[in-house]
Amino acid sequence: MIDESAFGLLIAYLTLEDDEYAGERADFVARHAGFVELCRARLGDAPPGQAPRALELGHALYVELVEGAHAPELISWLKQTRAALAERGYGAAGILTYGSTWLDVEARAVSEALGQGVIVRASGPSEPFRRALMAEAAARGGDETDDAGWGPGLYLDVDAVEALGKKPKNAPTILRAGGAEFYRSGQ
Repeated sequence: MIDESAFGLLIAYLTLEDDEYAGERADFVARHAGFVELCRARLGDAPPGQAPRALELGHALYVELVEGAHAPELISWLKQTRAALAERGYGAAGILTYGSTWLDVEARAVSEALGQGVIVRASGPSEPFRRALMAEAAARGGDETDDAGWGPGLYLDVDAVEALGKKPKNAPTILRAGGAEFYRSGQ
């Protein structure tokens, strides 16, 4: 295994449950398929860099790019992806993270039998992935008796912005999730 710095991009379908319970099964299945199609099309037609490693999670798409293999405008890529989803009525969060990731240069995603179940290994330890999941949980929030969450939006890990060599124009409010710090950028 080797340790690399990497950027993580998570596109989370925050209104998934609302859409699921709003109508008929077939409507939800088609709606979810539309989310997956749009995310895959963005990844295939306008990838955010060279050799992206992507993981579909059902409620989200996570993409990881080794530093140096990323496109110069990752923030724009996330904004455009969110805009395309918003045009179709999806409430989504776009999250950009940065950190250390461990790559097994010989391994691939695999599934294997484990007892009566199946286990899927898709990645080694990844700080960008952990940070993205923490931000997604904060964006999603809790139930009615809990915090409403950050909501749909574009969330930028402070470390990712710094690694891209960018600086916010104004002093943004820092949002914290699991020890990581994020800026909210636009709607």
